[in-house]
Amino acid sequence: MSSTAKLNHRMSRRTFLAGATIAGVNLAIFGLSGCAPQTPTASTGAETLSFNPGTYTGTGFGKFGPLTLEATFSENAIINIIIGEHEETERVSDRAFDEIPSIIIDQQALGVDTITGCTLTSSAILTAVTDCVKQAGGDVNAMEKNYQPPTQSNEVVELECDFVIAGAGAAGMGAAVGAAQAGAGKVIVLEKGNNVGGNALVSGGYLEYVNAPYELRVPMTTELTRQLETDLANPIASQIPAEELAKITERYETYLTSGDTTLFDCEELMALQECLLYGADGYYGSLDFAQCVSAFDAFLDENGFAWKPCIGIVGYPWPHWSAPDDCVCGQGYFNFFDRQIEKNGYPIEIMLNTPVTELIKEGERVIGFTAVAEDGTTYHVRASKGCLLATGGFSGNPDMLREYNTMWPWDENTMLPTTNVYGHHGDGIKLALEEGAEVALMDSLMMFPFADVKNGCDETTVGSDTDCLLVNKNGERFIDETLDRYTMTEALMEQPDEVLFLISDKDTSRVEGEYSYYGRSIQRLLDQGQLYRADTLEELAEQMGCDPATFTATVERYNEIAKSGEDPDFGRMIFTPDSPIENPPFYASPRTWAAHITEGGVVTDEISQVLREDGTPIEGLFASGEITVGMSGVSSMALGYACGTGIFEA
Repeated sequence: MSSTAKLNHRMSRRTFLAGATIAGVNLAIFGLSGCAPQTPTASTGAETLSFNPGTYTGTGFGKFGPLTLEATFSENAIINIIIGEHEETERVSDRAFDEIPSIIIDQQALGVDTITGCTLTSSAILTAVTDCVKQAGGDVNAMEKNYQPPTQSNEVVELECDFVIAGAGAAGMGAAVGAAQAGAGKVIVLEKGNNVGGNALVSGGYLEYVNAPYELRVPMTTELTRQLETDLANPIASQIPAEELAKITERYETYLTSGDTTLFDCEELMALQECLLYGADGYYGSLDFAQCVSAFDAFLDENGFAWKPCIGIVGYPWPHWSAPDDCVCGQGYFNFFDRQIEKNGYPIEIMLNTPVTELIKEGERVIGFTAVAEDGTTYHVRASKGCLLATGGFSGNPDMLREYNTMWPWDENTMLPTTNVYGHHGDGIKLALEEGAEVALMDSLMMFPFADVKNGCDETTVGSDTDCLLVNKNGERFIDETLDRYTMTEALMEQPDEVLFLISDKDTSRVEGEYSYYGRSIQRLLDQGQLYRADTLEELAEQMGCDPATFTATVERYNEIAKSGEDPDFGRMIFTPDSPIENPPFYASPRTWAAHITEGGVVTDEISQVLREDGTPIEGLFASGEITVGMSGVSSMALGYACGTGIFEA
């Protein structure tokens, strides 16, 4: 675990992004009109087109389902495109909505290049417009020939700044904000993808919130008390320093005498629980991590950040996880930062679709990055204070996953889906290795056992991660639902077709109205076979394709266990009053595994400098987030912030 938490966390005002290139527009409401004249002609000089004038509705298929739009035609041109209903991911899809219709109208062309990082959305728009062209009697082939891709530039641009960052995800943007707040005169962020936010935009957005206010905490139930006492009695707990274990027990005794009835928590307990998963020898690193995240939480609190009530999440059942109460998944963090930058105006420049390709060196010191933009322009960005790699892991790179894998039963033919957004290909790790960086735990590959069976994403899950029942395709329970992700994935891989169903009811589905916790349309999930719903367990079993008698017996047995709080079958300890599956409608969310987080990466020192294999630092080169050794996720934002502030407060 990174020890950057030892740095001074001066948490006050923060900012985030810069430039209108990342501003989101709700096109589903406002639509998008081209800037061309009302009767444009293709800028390529192609012959005049012919259409039956009118407005037509077309449909394409995006990441989560149908995308509809309206295209209006004159006799010889498309004159307007308005995006309609869709469920594409905010920020990830924004650039496609902004640019693809404009290019179509400007060039009167189809066959437009899709935008890297939002290929599915781009393709959906093009398919829908093509549908409209056909309805209007237009010549699709002629319009495809009209398209002229942008001319590639040979320009080389020299830029200077105080701090340059590769990667605009959680860690990179946390570092940019921290550096700006600590006095950086100019920060440049180079991002491979088309958006700011990275995996935080498509994850649950969960962040540990140890010091959550009472109103957001769950009650400290008998089951949670038993889990806590079991954790404290675990043989691994006895391996951490005695004075640290004593702090937990002392805080717990104080808690008991206080009369508090909400969840007991503290940073030392968070560190202990991580040690129970990954080993006691890393306790102090885990404690540094817990303190770093808590300091970041405090910054958010000080600036009016709105949180959702705390819950447990898959693989991490202690219910001290929260997420933004704004938008869905982790998008609210970046909405918050947008507001902060407008208020504070930090000098952060973000260059999207501009991946770093090389390190710039002066002697043995790294002084900058070379990056090549989408239009071919080469940028040499030199930084006076430091260069940060925050490019994430390599869960989106099947070749690297296979290269380093030692724990999963894959072969060269195994498909390796991922929950990650575009860009997590291990680029930063490769650059560091070229400089002789040390890497460790590269075979520690976390799979996610709740991935969508059709597209590998996390966002279509319906049901409470830890307060649920898991069954296989035979309708049989096969595991304690609160175990770690590694154990759950191992068990899942042994089930028929490597598929499980997350079973929930009205009380545990987390369905609000017609939408899931992650903002997905329930009806759309049902229509697309990504969810099953019924008023009886027998009907639900038929939809799942399993024997109703077997499934009903499984649920009845699980309900007995949940009500008693004792699980002789699989040893689960944490249940709530809502755990029994009793109140219709009942839901079955089909899930499988997908690559999620790579815990291995480059080794860094206490100030996040990248270390060589001989233990010496690579001067000027820093790393933060999933590119480094240790656990990450949304908490990378806190680690990045610590790195950025530390460099400029040193």
